[in-house]
Amino acid sequence: MRSRAILPRMKATPQGRKPRYQEFLQTLQEVTELSTPDLAKAIGKKQTNLLQYLNGAIPTGRMAVQSAIRHLAEWRLTPRQEVQLLPNKMTFIPEAGGIYALFDSAGNALYVGQATNLRAEIVQTLGRRANFPVRRGPNLSKKQRPKYRELVHFLSAYEVPSPRLRHNLEALILRIFPNQSHNNKLGKFR
Repeated sequence: MRSRAILPRMKATPQGRKPRYQEFLQTLQEVTELSTPDLAKAIGKKQTNLLQYLNGAIPTGRMAVQSAIRHLAEWRLTPRQEVQLLPNKMTFIPEAGGIYALFDSAGNALYVGQATNLRAEIVQTLGRRANFPVRRGPNLSKKQRPKYRELVHFLSAYEVPSPRLRHNLEALILRIFPNQSHNNKLGKFR
C-alpha cells in the first residue's frame, strides 16, 4: 500500500479572481495609498513577504491578514497608574507588556523604559543603581549613585500589548526628555 501526500485544497474562486485574502491586501494597499515598503512597515510584514503575498507566490492566509489588521490598529494602550505615588507593593501592576516612567519628588523624569513584563521590569529597575551621580544628605560635596528606589517618588505605567508600539513610544518619550530622563538608550523608530 502506497502512502500519498495529502495536499491542502485551495478554495475555488471565480475564474479570473484572486484568492480573497490576497485581494484584501491589494485593496488595502489601494485604499491606504501606501507604497509597498510603507505598507509592509505599517502592517508589520517584511517587504519581500508582502510582495510575495500580493503577487500570489505565497498563499495569503487568514492569520496573516488578522496580523496585518492588528498592526494597523495597534494604538491600544491602557493606563495602569499615572504619576501617582510609588506603591510599596506592585501587585496591581500587570505582568503584561508596557511602558513606564519613574519620577522624583519634584516630578522630574528619572527613567523611562519598556517591558514585556511591567511588574518584573519596574521592580528590577527600582533595584538598579542610578546611572548618574547625585549629591544628597548632609555632605553635598560627595556624589553618590543610589538605587532608583531611594530617588523615585512617582510612577506612571501603561499596558501596551504591541511590542512595536512599546518600542516606538519609548523612543519618542526618550527624545522628549533627552537631558532629563537618565535612560541612556535612545533607540530607533521601527
